[in-house]
Amino acid sequence: MSETKKVAVIGFGNIGSGVVKALYEKGVTGLELVKVVDIDLEKKRPVKIPRKMLSAHWQTVVNDPKIDIIIELIGGIEPANTILTRAIEKGKDIVTANKMLLAQDGEHIFSLAAATGRKVGFRASFVGCHSLIHEFQQVGTASKKFRRIYAILNGTSNYILSTMTNDDKTFREALKEAQDKGLAESNPSDDIDGIDTANKIRILLSLITNTYCKVPDFHVEGIRDVIPQDIQYAGELGYAIKLIGAIEQIGDSVAVGVHPALMPQGSLLGSLQGAYNGTELEDEYGVISGLVAPGAGVYPTTDAVIKDLIDIAEGRPVPMPTSSEPLVLGSTEMAERRYYLRFSVDNQSGVLAQITNIFWKYNISISGVIQKEPVSSKFVPVVMTTYKAKEKDIQAAIRDVDKLKVIKAPTRLIRILSANT
Repeated sequence: MSETKKVAVIGFGNIGSGVVKALYEKGVTGLELVKVVDIDLEKKRPVKIPRKMLSAHWQTVVNDPKIDIIIELIGGIEPANTILTRAIEKGKDIVTANKMLLAQDGEHIFSLAAATGRKVGFRASFVGCHSLIHEFQQVGTASKKFRRIYAILNGTSNYILSTMTNDDKTFREALKEAQDKGLAESNPSDDIDGIDTANKIRILLSLITNTYCKVPDFHVEGIRDVIPQDIQYAGELGYAIKLIGAIEQIGDSVAVGVHPALMPQGSLLGSLQGAYNGTELEDEYGVISGLVAPGAGVYPTTDAVIKDLIDIAEGRPVPMPTSSEPLVLGSTEMAERRYYLRFSVDNQSGVLAQITNIFWKYNISISGVIQKEPVSSKFVPVVMTTYKAKEKDIQAAIRDVDKLKVIKAPTRLIRILSANT
């Protein structure tokens, strides 16, 4: 253990209070909390510290040469970006839980840290799977290649989908329950539209590829359009619907996407309930492993922050991308997988023949067909699953199918993901 590191926390909200409690009340060997910064110093908090340790101005700690590590827990882009930039320029190591900032402007933060020899701890930006970051630190991504990584990275979305599945609730009902329990924000867009998951996937990609260059855009789809009928039909087929962040090796490139997917009910991700996060990995040898952890919360986030602080205090390497090599993503068009399709059709003969003729044209084979009882006087739902097909072919086929006069609503497509599909 090297000499004791002096630490300042910027942001004294729920997470900040947890970190302050761990550092001040419990204490961590090798670390000394010397200052806490927040714009509201009068708010009651679950931990009390001496008034002299409080400040309303972040500049006081960033400019203090005696402080070694700055912990940023305020979130958002500004002033967090300025705070972390100034801290690195002043020769300080930083720890942050700010996934939005790292995903959108991580190139600036990591390039500056790499150029100045500073450390950036960011496990807390990836709470549900920070053990995966630890594994990358231990073995390195150069020695362990992955064919694919499927991950549930947003506890709010997983809670909503679990509630819809187990309690037969609509999306709106499940969302309201999540909000009432404090698991969803009043404006839940980042969670339910896949934005939060996409930010975490960008951070994970930076680690896997060891580049801090901005990750190019990729397909992001949320869960607003998941309906109880799809959950019911998926269940009858032995699947659960989950919001998945996918990183897949396709040829010599990496394809990325965030979207709802059918996962086998008995799989790690398919069986994951509530607000938990999980990751399923398949390495280059076909060995599958998984990790599960709470996706959020004061204690899990505090734990992640403290682990980064200990690594810095003990002089251990902190996992962070160090290369400026541009990241090029492959197209998902060539990805081969199975698909779940729900058609809304006229209740008349010959409909299936029209659909299957189009699929035959694109070399898509049907695995199964379920025609359900009408849920409306206007259409009949028909559910199909396919054998493996290329993404570009299935998308082209759906465009043609949706032009048929017998089709009464846009076809619903959900990808089927599992180890052997």
